[in-house]
Amino acid sequence: MNLGDTFVWCPTGGIDHLWILISDPAANGGDCVVINLTESSHGKYSFTLRSGQHRYIYKDSDVNFGDAFKTHVDGINAHVASGSARPHDPMDMAIVKEIIKVAKTHVAFQPILRRLLPP
Repeated sequence: MNLGDTFVWCPTGGIDHLWILISDPAANGGDCVVINLTESSHGKYSFTLRSGQHRYIYKDSDVNFGDAFKTHVDGINAHVASGSARPHDPMDMAIVKEIIKVAKTHVAFQPILRRLLPP
């Protein structure tokens, strides 16, 4: 898994969401930050992706900055190996860069995660 890779997964066993790696595991000893998409609220702090920006997206979807978390690439690979997560198409790198840019200042993004983001 690399910066911009995506996978479909639900950590709680509920509804699957598209998750995006927004940091480079190779630059952080395997640690990485993942963030998911959820149904768009079109709110004040929304960063919305639209149908056609990724094959998985079929309606307006917000990047869920509050659900971002640190994990290890080995954990993601274990979920993929078990079948609980499914790899998907990589996200366009221009979109990934915009997500990272917004994450660095977004009110819902945990400040401790910022140190793992690329400059």
